[in-house]
Amino acid sequence: MASNTDLADINEIMLGYYIVNSWQKFDDSLEAKAQIKAKTQRVGQEEADIQTERALVMAKESLKWAKANGYRSMPKKVWWTARPGILANAVNRDVDSAKNPTDILVQFMDGNFLGLSAKSTKTQGDIGFKNPGVGTVEKNLGIKLAKYDDEAVKKLLSVYDFSSSKSVRKNQIRSSDTAKALSEELGTKVLNQIRDELFKKLNSMTQNALKNYILDDWMDAKEVYPPYIKVTGMRVGAKIEDPLKNNKISALNENTIKVSKVGNDSVGVMAGNYKILKMRSKYESQKLASSLKFSGDPWKN
Repeated sequence: MASNTDLADINEIMLGYYIVNSWQKFDDSLEAKAQIKAKTQRVGQEEADIQTERALVMAKESLKWAKANGYRSMPKKVWWTARPGILANAVNRDVDSAKNPTDILVQFMDGNFLGLSAKSTKTQGDIGFKNPGVGTVEKNLGIKLAKYDDEAVKKLLSVYDFSSSKSVRKNQIRSSDTAKALSEELGTKVLNQIRDELFKKLNSMTQNALKNYILDDWMDAKEVYPPYIKVTGMRVGAKIEDPLKNNKISALNENTIKVSKVGNDSVGVMAGNYKILKMRSKYESQKLASSLKFSGDPWKN
């Protein structure tokens, strides 16, 4: 069965290939090619070709950016960092992978490294930020959010004799129109409660603490090693973004930051009059029967 992960993996691997134009310069190329073959079978040749074509454009734009930003020599080797420990082993030092989203690592002839954090999308324009888990948000902010889902599930189970297993309960909910309606009602309220709790906490923080939280936890805008850029292949062309140097970072550093409630499930972040992002709470799929998560969504100015 095809998945977004399969499509992303094809895009990442082919991005690495086109950076060096050689499997011989691709670390563990046998595994990479095996992954391409297996994932192409799952997604279909047409979808794989789309990701491959997008990767070629992404590679060209990445190399163009590198040349303009101090990487003067030619690429020497690339690594696909999907497996644990690959990134740290490649640069021969400890790396906090949670803070470094490098998908393809490039080493140049002069020994310098540059990471590429890759994303492929059918859209144009602004793209999403990272997607921290609810547990991560709870831990870093010292708040409790999952409790609202726990309370809502208890209410659902007091009405319906459903399973405690999320996967089983998902099918049970979807087999009943009345259960679906109740789950939708309760789940919508859960997301609203999470929004309110998140807003309350963010609104109580000092400007400096709020800025650092946004930069570090939502925008990966803290200096890390190896350095990396975000490269996004779009329906047409590719976009390069330096996480340490862009308009949103400048706005956060130069203006007063404000948070506001947006819709039923989001907290918006503004710096002056510049809309930075929306922190949106959501269920992975079925309300009250799947994981809670967050997405950092573009907020159009």
